[in-house]
Amino acid sequence: MIAPDELNDNELIEQIENCTLSPSFFTHEVLLRMAYILIEKYGLETAIVKNCELKENYYKTALNSNKFNYTLTRAYTEILYYFMNNSKNGSFNKLLRNFPRLQYNFKDLVKTHYGYDIMKNHRKEAEYKGPILFTF
Repeated sequence: MIAPDELNDNELIEQIENCTLSPSFFTHEVLLRMAYILIEKYGLETAIVKNCELKENYYKTALNSNKFNYTLTRAYTEILYYFMNNSKNGSFNKLLRNFPRLQYNFKDLVKTHYGYDIMKNHRKEAEYKGPILFTF
C-alpha cells in the first residue's frame, strides 16, 4: 500500500473519492492536505463544498461511521485558507513547516475560533453559524 505522502495530489483526492485510501492513512495531515489541494484548485467556497462531500462519503463508506461533522470540516477549510493567504509559501509542506500550529495544535485553533461545542456536535450545513472570532 502506498503512503499518502508518496501520492501526487490527484492520486490522493482520487483515493479519498473512491474510498480506496486505507483508513489508517486518513489522518489529520491528510485532511489538511486534501483541504489545501481543494482550495488551490477551486477556491474557498467550492473547496468547502467538495471537502464536505468527500469527507462525508469517506466516513460513511470507508469508515462505516456517521461521525462526519460539517461545521468542523468547514472550519478545517476556512482555517487552512486563512493561513494560506497569510503565507508566501508555494507548497503544502512549507506551509506546515512555517505554521506548525496547523499540524500540532489544530484542535486549539478550532476551539478558540469556533467554540468548544464544534468538536461534539455533528451539525449540518443549514445550522452553520460561522466562527466566533476569526483572528489568528
